[in-house]
Amino acid sequence: MAAVDGDAVDRGGVNWAAFDDLDQTRPGLVAAVVRSGSIDAWASFGAVEPGGAGLDASSPFYVASIAKQFTAASIALLVHDGVVGLEDPVRRWLPELGSSWAQVRLHHLVEHAAGLADSNELDRRAGFTVDSRSTTAQRAAAIAGSTVESQPGAVHRYSNHGYVLLAEIVERATGERLGDFARRRIFEPLAMSGTGFLDVGGGPQSVPGWADGVRRVTVGFTCVGDGGLVTTMADLARWDRWLPSSPVAPLMLGDRPLMSDGRVAHDAWGISVRSHHGVRIESHGGSIDGYLSSCVRFPAQGVSVIVLANTDEYGIEGFGARIHRFADALLDGRLDLAEPPWTETHGRPVQG
Repeated sequence: MAAVDGDAVDRGGVNWAAFDDLDQTRPGLVAAVVRSGSIDAWASFGAVEPGGAGLDASSPFYVASIAKQFTAASIALLVHDGVVGLEDPVRRWLPELGSSWAQVRLHHLVEHAAGLADSNELDRRAGFTVDSRSTTAQRAAAIAGSTVESQPGAVHRYSNHGYVLLAEIVERATGERLGDFARRRIFEPLAMSGTGFLDVGGGPQSVPGWADGVRRVTVGFTCVGDGGLVTTMADLARWDRWLPSSPVAPLMLGDRPLMSDGRVAHDAWGISVRSHHGVRIESHGGSIDGYLSSCVRFPAQGVSVIVLANTDEYGIEGFGARIHRFADALLDGRLDLAEPPWTETHGRPVQG
């Protein structure tokens, strides 16, 4: 069943067919089309809880890895201010790291190119789960006990742990928690009043997440950097408007480095930059028990798509496929649904 009334579905002439099968009485999602930095149209396809009130543009969501671009922006601001340098050895700021970290520079963490071990196994051993009470400092201490597995700069390997360490570096360099720094330098100046990191008390409270659409999830940890962010669709549109012309844009949206294995570090700065059928795409998504999220910008076309879900029942691939179909309709078929989909273009140089 369609989740919104005819007026909302028709607003802006947007084709919402990619979401039309979703039931508005169950946990679901909200979707928005952003043009020229403002929400041009949005629609709700779900409820806060089964049988509850509908989700809307101001509903606060836990957005998982979308947080990484705000962690990266905080680092970029500190680079811009001259407080930290991208060539700084990571051990300058985190001297507790072992000798295997000696060649890791700050930019390697930002680029997912530090050669770190798989984060999932270490998190499992450390007991880091969605309902744990782990702090950033506790998780960083666990990471400090690990060793670097490959030469920094050789391989682009997505790493949650690199961004936890970046959050810790923000605090070491400024004396402020990442949440306090981001609030002062990003969220308040951009009027993102519904946005905050979980390491700061009294921030926005997310709508509950629903694992498999039925089991209520409450995020218990206050660890930030790789995640730990609550925000709204409306606030993400404000961020989308600010970033491309901001002082940090040259770093965050610039050319991605080429690794020694010949692949491009497309996920650097918390934003994947790549090309699909000649269309430049700047995006990132997030997933954790009970939540899925995605922000996708098509700069040449002047349009962005934001989709936030309080259920994980679609699965990462199913969620991505819906967004792909939705964006393809917006761009009049420019994305080409024939293989390969944009999710398989990671690591390829940008063209056009």
